[in-house]
Amino acid sequence: MDGRLAFGALLAVPALYGLLVWATGVFGPLGGMALGLLAYWAALAGTLALVSDRDTLWQLSEARLPPLSVTLALALPVVVLGALALRALGTVLIPAHLIVAAALGAIVHAVLEELFWRGAMLPRPTPAAAAGALLVFWVFHIAWLGARGLETGLDPLLLALGPLALGGAWTAARLATGTLGAAILGHAATALFLAVLVLAQGAPPLP
Repeated sequence: MDGRLAFGALLAVPALYGLLVWATGVFGPLGGMALGLLAYWAALAGTLALVSDRDTLWQLSEARLPPLSVTLALALPVVVLGALALRALGTVLIPAHLIVAAALGAIVHAVLEELFWRGAMLPRPTPAAAAGALLVFWVFHIAWLGARGLETGLDPLLLALGPLALGGAWTAARLATGTLGAAILGHAATALFLAVLVLAQGAPPLP
C-alpha cells in the first residue's frame, strides 16, 4: 500500500465532510452532493496525474474475467441494487436527462475510484497491502456522511457497511485478475443503481 496516498486520503476526510455539510446546506442534498463529487473527482484525477503514468493506467484498466467466486461477489450487489432501482423506476418519474447524467457520473466515479484506491494505492497488490487499502477506503467513506438530507431508501447499517463489503469484492477482483477492469464494471453498475435510488427519493410519482 502506498503510505503517502493513504495518509493523504485520511487527511482529506474532514475536508470533504465539511464541504458536503456546507454544500448540502446551501444547494440542497442533490446539488451539494454533486458539488462534493466534482471536488472529489478533481482531487482523484489530479492525484493520479501526479503519481501515475498513462500507460500504467491503461494497462490497469484492462478487463479480465475473475474466478467464479469473485464474479459472484461482484454481481450480487449489482443484481440486488438493480432490482431495487428498477422497482423504483416503476413508481416514480425521473427525467431521462437525470438518468443519463447518473450513468455518466457512475462511469467517471468508478474509473477514478478504482484507479486510485485499487490502482495507485496498490502498486504491489499483496493481500496484506490490499487489506490496508480497503480499510482506508472504508474509513474515507465516513466523509460522505456529511451529505445532509441525502436519502437512498436503504437501511443505514447497510450504507455504513456497504463500502467495506463492496470494496472487498472490488479488491478481490484486483487481486485475482491483476487488473481493474472487472472491478470498474461492477463499481459503475453499483454507482448507477445507487444514483437512481437517490433520484427516486425526491421524484414525483408516476401519474
